[in-house]
Amino acid sequence: MSQESGGGLKKKLEKDASVIYALDKDLRITYCNEAWDRFAIENGGRGLERERQSGRSVMEVVPRPLQPFFEKGYRRALQKRENWEHTYECSSSTIYRTYRMAAYPDPESSGLVVVNSLITERPLTSEHGSAKAASDSVYVDSYGLITVCCHCRRTHRAGSIGAWDWVPAYVENPPPMVSHGICEVCMNLYYSVIY
Repeated sequence: MSQESGGGLKKKLEKDASVIYALDKDLRITYCNEAWDRFAIENGGRGLERERQSGRSVMEVVPRPLQPFFEKGYRRALQKRENWEHTYECSSSTIYRTYRMAAYPDPESSGLVVVNSLITERPLTSEHGSAKAASDSVYVDSYGLITVCCHCRRTHRAGSIGAWDWVPAYVENPPPMVSHGICEVCMNLYYSVIY
């Protein structure tokens, strides 16, 4: 969406409840709507407000394990000038949420407009497993990092293959040395096509 011609479209997108952003042909963020800020603040993303995002590669805000998947999807949508859609989970410490992301070719530029629409929102239930107390000694790996799944927000139990716990304290207040990974359940549910 170009700065000059996108004024009308930007005004329409600005108050939309969905998190919407625009990317240029190099996958740099050129615009984020008001919902971007609201989502960032509500989900512990202070410092990710939209005024700091302009010109930044969208890959910088995508967790490392998912970067190849998203880059391939965005680039295909750009090259073929076709829509690309993907469903994902992004829960908080108390709310289970799923979103539908749709990347559309921007009619006013050579970039994309990406819309993240809420599909499901409900209080967390036992489907996330029983809640564990935050105990750094259980979750800190040999590098001093705590790994949290970028989708379901469960925490990896260090030294245990496939052991991911629901730790609300880490969702509400992420530890300072956090790394984003993807648990086996979310990998198979959302990204089985590439893994």
